[in-house]
Amino acid sequence: MMGRLFGLVLLVTALMLAMKIGADFASYEAERSVHIAVVADDQELIDLDPQQPYAYLGNDGKLYIDISENNPNYDEGLGKGISPDSVYAFNCMFNVSNHLWNGTTIEVRITSSHSLVKLYTDNLDSADNTVTFQVPPESSVCVGMEFSGQGLEPDEVINGTLTIHAEPS
Repeated sequence: MMGRLFGLVLLVTALMLAMKIGADFASYEAERSVHIAVVADDQELIDLDPQQPYAYLGNDGKLYIDISENNPNYDEGLGKGISPDSVYAFNCMFNVSNHLWNGTTIEVRITSSHSLVKLYTDNLDSADNTVTFQVPPESSVCVGMEFSGQGLEPDEVINGTLTIHAEPS
């Protein structure tokens, strides 16, 4: 029995070699490109609405938070910045609304790049550098901001970026 099996394997191998049948592996390279348009907030899948005079949408469609005399909404009564070694909290600096996802709840994560700038919503106990929350369809969530002047000198500037990520939940 073993001899017949060995003979069969030997015959199949000989036929494959005679017919030059074998595995042929080739590598292929493919290039793909990704195109993402940066558009104004009113064309995005979320909507950002400034709620405080310190927040505004620039001509480029970006949301800016500016607590200084450089803010285009600056008024003498608004103040010129934050004081050293103090903490300021501004409830509802801007709204994140979900009017564009056609009946789908979205999960939003906002991260501050600066340790002295923190975020919060009404349902959070404290401010943090990253907040995550859900926005039901046809709703909005207010995002508050906390600014710390801890260890800063007068006329020192806090520069940072908010990164906002939203996706269906």
